Amino acid sequence: MAEKDIKRYFKKINTTFVGVNKQDEFAKMFLNVIKSGNTTLYQKERRERRIFDDSWMDSVEGTIPVIDKLTRNPREVLKKISLVVPVERAKKVDSDTIRHLAQNTHLIKSVSESGEVVPTKVLTHYNEADLGTYENRFLRSLVDKLYIFIEKRYDLIVKKMHTEYVNYLNVKSEVEWNDAVIEYDINLRINQTMSQDEVDKKNQELFDRMSQIRKAITVFKMSDFMQEMRQFAPVTPPIMKTNILMKNTDFRQCYYLWVLMDQVDRIGYDVDVFERDVTFEEGYLSEIENMLMVLYATIANNQIDEFVLNQDQPFEYRKTKRPRIKKNEPADEYVKPGYVEFEDNQLNQYYLDQIRSGNYSRFKSLQEAGVPLEESIDIVFQKINMITNAVYEDYVKATFNPDLEKSVEDKIKVQEKILEVYRQIEKIKREDIRQLSTNKAIALLNLRNFQDELKKIKAEEQAELAKEQEAERQEKREEQKSKEQLDLEKKRQLQKAKRVLAEAKKERQQNSFKQKKKKDLEDQHSGLES
Repeated sequence: MAEKDIKRYFKKINTTFVGVNKQDEFAKMFLNVIKSGNTTLYQKERRERRIFDDSWMDSVEGTIPVIDKLTRNPREVLKKISLVVPVERAKKVDSDTIRHLAQNTHLIKSVSESGEVVPTKVLTHYNEADLGTYENRFLRSLVDKLYIFIEKRYDLIVKKMHTEYVNYLNVKSEVEWNDAVIEYDINLRINQTMSQDEVDKKNQELFDRMSQIRKAITVFKMSDFMQEMRQFAPVTPPIMKTNILMKNTDFRQCYYLWVLMDQVDRIGYDVDVFERDVTFEEGYLSEIENMLMVLYATIANNQIDEFVLNQDQPFEYRKTKRPRIKKNEPADEYVKPGYVEFEDNQLNQYYLDQIRSGNYSRFKSLQEAGVPLEESIDIVFQKINMITNAVYEDYVKATFNPDLEKSVEDKIKVQEKILEVYRQIEKIKREDIRQLSTNKAIALLNLRNFQDELKKIKAEEQAELAKEQEAERQEKREEQKSKEQLDLEKKRQLQKAKRVLAEAKKERQQNSFKQKKKKDLEDQHSGLES
């Protein structure tokens, strides 16, 4: 609807009003009634512009390519799958197959005379890629978190991105006419979007950037990686700072984005408002009075009961009153700057990191001051408990105050609400103690497991030491035995050598005796011949 068409139409009907009001007795009379009544006028024109917080945009845009890279090439681990299958389907057998068959003899079909075993089924193994690593679960949870993070901001900027023009008019009037009291209470609000100013263009740029991010996140949500990761549980704070999350550049950037989203947990914008009070000049006041007269005549003309517009008695003209102009109207609500929607305000990774950092600083300061560890723990956690109790007390005092109630019944209701709050706090503390007891039992169980593991390690070390000592003793016995055998062999060799020498000596003696005897015989024989 063009503005010039509206103004042309108004000029036509206003010209008619001017002519009729000069001639018609009812118009003269009723306009005087309105002018003499108590009339209050309020009208403001206002331009409202919303400036959105975009401090997180660069970090999200910078992480989008990293998420795309990680989801396209997810980290996998090989998982060994064991399966009992018919023997003809077994592709690989190993020692586990033999061991399983020995323990499950019912799977043996037959055994030949030569000892050949023919099974019906055997245990086989194969390796399967497993995506259920903590890092992949973290990546899946990051995509879900980022999707919700972007969707909420996208929906808000769609509704609030454009500059708005607001024109609000309120007319209140009360007049008396004979036996009738006529009251007017009229509200008119015109809301119109404007898309030509600088802030609106900036919001449009932000919207375009967010649309690109939203499109990318939607692609991630529909990717094969996310479909396969549905079978694995998402991660919840506190996030485990594994070596991969902290040392891998890509995963570390994703972790920092998670912390940033926890930190920016509210959807905020500032509002720039420019307004002006409308001036009610004489011509504008006459036009509003014509509007009130036409409204009254329209209602009166359509009443069921007969209504006499003309009175028998002549009308006495009254003194006119100037309408009162209001500067404020409670019904004319302003758009307030700030935050319109909160994210999940449960304890998140950002606040966990802040609490952890604060506690580490306190512990370090106390330790450097020479305070013992047990006393440091008491100081830090008593301080945390005091802060928690102060939060409860502050909430109760700020929310409930029986002294402000007038009746005793209302004071009782407020006090019952206070009691209910303390009961809820007591329930929370009981659950905390129960959880603390559970964690204590788990810690005690882990301690005993570690102690048993240490005993096992020490027993294994002692057994290994005893085994090494026995091996050393055995080695010494073997060396002693070898030495004794060597000495005995030497003795045997010596005795053998002595025997050989004795036999050689004896043989030489015998030979010498024979030669001597032979010589003697030869000498005797020579003497006889002589």
